[in-house]
Amino acid sequence: MKNFKILLIALLAVVSVSSCMKNDDATPGIDYEKERARIDSTLRAQKPILAEWAQDNFENPVYNDSLQMWYEVITPPTDESFEYTLSGYSFVPVSATVKYKGELLDGTVFDEATTGTVMTIGRGQWVQAFERAFWPEKVTISGVDYYPGLTPKGLKKGQKIRFVAPSPWCYDNKSREKIPADSPLVFTIEVTDIKSTL
Repeated sequence: MKNFKILLIALLAVVSVSSCMKNDDATPGIDYEKERARIDSTLRAQKPILAEWAQDNFENPVYNDSLQMWYEVITPPTDESFEYTLSGYSFVPVSATVKYKGELLDGTVFDEATTGTVMTIGRGQWVQAFERAFWPEKVTISGVDYYPGLTPKGLKKGQKIRFVAPSPWCYDNKSREKIPADSPLVFTIEVTDIKSTL
């Protein structure tokens, strides 16, 4: 993940705000309705493939409907004291020491860190699926429920999970070195330490 870059800001904006954007608010040159339709089509096409993959490869698969991602908890947290903090409508970035592996569905490893690597999560440095794996599944802001993350409480110290994500939450329709365009990705993350960046 050393060379990972964030998806285009426009693509991320499509997922979170395109349904409420007015034409005069849109970024010039981007047809948000068309882009949203393309992403929805990709998600629909990949949904049964990911479901089958999860059933075949996870011992205890759990489905997160809002992210359309499957995951399994391999090791529960050893320390649940860390709490994610909100700042407005987003989480305060965290500094996490992790071991991780990124794979294609066929098992091809495209990136791996077997020793603890310190990462800042929440500044858009990693693919969306990887960052969303850290956040709690549900938060309530001003009485409204939002579903930004993958697991109920977010990743904690000592926890190890494996998840499979559809391509729009990874590199979408762009290719990267060993990763073909439109590739769903599998990540294994073990958190050895986590703290707020505040």
